[in-house]
Amino acid sequence: MPRGGRRSLVRSFAANADMRFDDAVLAEGSAARISGFDVRSGALTDGYGVEESAEFGNRKGRTVWQFTRYDREAGEYKTHDMYCDVNGYVLVDLGKGFESLGGANFETVPNVVSYRLYGEDSLIMTSSKDKMFVWDGVSDYARCIVDSPYITSMAMHYERMFATTAGESNAVYFSDDLDPTNWNDSSLTEGGYIMLLDERGKLLKVADFLNYVYIFREYGISRLTAYADQTDFSVVNLYVGGGRIYEGSVCPCGDTVMMLASDGLYSFDGYDVTRRLKAVKFAPSPNASGVFSDGKYYLVANTTEGGENDTLVVYDMSGGTFSMSRLNIKRLCKFGSRVFAIMDDDRIGEVTKCAAVFGRPLEKVWESGELDFSSPFVKTLSFVSVRSDGNASFTVEADGRARTFALVRGTNVIKPTLGGRTFRMKITSDEPNAGIARLSYRVRGG
Repeated sequence: MPRGGRRSLVRSFAANADMRFDDAVLAEGSAARISGFDVRSGALTDGYGVEESAEFGNRKGRTVWQFTRYDREAGEYKTHDMYCDVNGYVLVDLGKGFESLGGANFETVPNVVSYRLYGEDSLIMTSSKDKMFVWDGVSDYARCIVDSPYITSMAMHYERMFATTAGESNAVYFSDDLDPTNWNDSSLTEGGYIMLLDERGKLLKVADFLNYVYIFREYGISRLTAYADQTDFSVVNLYVGGGRIYEGSVCPCGDTVMMLASDGLYSFDGYDVTRRLKAVKFAPSPNASGVFSDGKYYLVANTTEGGENDTLVVYDMSGGTFSMSRLNIKRLCKFGSRVFAIMDDDRIGEVTKCAAVFGRPLEKVWESGELDFSSPFVKTLSFVSVRSDGNASFTVEADGRARTFALVRGTNVIKPTLGGRTFRMKITSDEPNAGIARLSYRVRGG
């Protein structure tokens, strides 16, 4: 190591990116931008992407899910892979490959929930433009419930189904006790609805959470108590927010519910709302989509104005760390314990730490803020050392002039000899497993 000058060492990249502040005020070691890299280990390693799955191959669709039912004849539980294709038909794999399920066809993306109906495990499918369909897991067709509302979200709570609906969306509908297919609202002993008309706006989503039905609305949250007879149901308004809540992002995550609003990402514990992930600046994201798996909240949303779900954010709920990858995903789907994605071309893939999209590497980027090394005067970046597990690039920019150097496996020593008042550093790679660690540099002069 050359002597003289000021030496700095980025021991860990775990400080991640912070999009709240101007690039000129970020601390050394913090990034202005990270995409495709995961930093939880302190090194820059492969972040999240989407790859082809064994179940779906190169198939296209609107959504995927798994349905588990008890097979009385076999005396065991069986899990069936299912998906809705781009034409709205439902297909199921009963062990011999995917076959169409008769009866069920959807104009738009369906929601699904499992329920034990008349002693048998059944699958309930609904959408905002279609009536309810019920499949018993045995028949070769699904039964249409013609008197059901057009359901946009649903939750099972104490043997009733509670639902939000298309249209004016100002009421919570509920089914008959013990029968989520009975929506007759002409009797106090069957189904019904509860009107909610106030400044919190349209009803977006219902969730069975902490022994209550929580109703997530455009600008707030309400809580429905529904333990006994429907004449005893009651609603309490809990929260009014300043930003619009995006319905696709609302997701129960263990002992909390995550949701993205126009003014940031929040968690809700049944009583209080807390701002989360302040370091990420989201743009308007009306089509945001979120799911929870293995302690992590997966969210696709916009981080650029006018984007179309242009960023995947994976937020570790316990550690508070996160990873971001720039790629376009229409929606996320929970598939057992795994997370699947419907891409912008409708292709179905699995979200994994592959840093690629169906084999095409994502460009992984770590970019520093604007650095003046605590001096307003001209100085020279004379020496850089960085360790890499594969091929990558290191770019240094000084007062608008840039030089790029190739990184290879091992410890790389670079002598940029580039002078200026302000600097930026950038590390990029499109190679799998190109882990980056221990960035150190020396500055002379100033």
